[in-house]
Amino acid sequence: MKNHEMIQKWFNDYHNDIYNFLIYYLGTKDVEDIVQEVFIKGFNHIEQFERRSDPKTWLISIARNIAIDQIRKKKRQQLLLSHLWSLFTEKDKLPQEWVLEDERKTELYKAINELKSSYRDIVILRGILEYSPEEASQILQWKTAKVNLTYHRAIQSLKKKLVLEKWSDYIETING
Repeated sequence: MKNHEMIQKWFNDYHNDIYNFLIYYLGTKDVEDIVQEVFIKGFNHIEQFERRSDPKTWLISIARNIAIDQIRKKKRQQLLLSHLWSLFTEKDKLPQEWVLEDERKTELYKAINELKSSYRDIVILRGILEYSPEEASQILQWKTAKVNLTYHRAIQSLKKKLVLEKWSDYIETING
């Protein structure tokens, strides 16, 4: 049986199992894209399937790894949002200011997610996780100069997005 025929059979046989696993694992019903990613990875790495286990367990292990990556990505984004938000807010707010703050959090999250991926990555590594330029360069496999330049450009891009969203009153806090 050819690889694409095998994956197609596995898709027909195990799609629902993978789908249900991901729903429970991630706590959301919005997992169709991830299910497709599981079978694409399965197809791309089918030569690594040793046939010592059931194909379903192999595919579920792929699904689990993808789900873990999704959770980590979401946590990084939430951590980034939380850290950047702390740069923009004051400690003692009036109750009516909390409503405005929630709206601004949403706008900030949107602005961060609109950054191109290299900018998001470097802002997370340098700005949130506080890795040194050298550590970030090892992780990203970039030269240190590229890390520094990309980080500078990412912050400038984020500032520009925030100005467009009428955040000018908060921009001063991230100039430092």
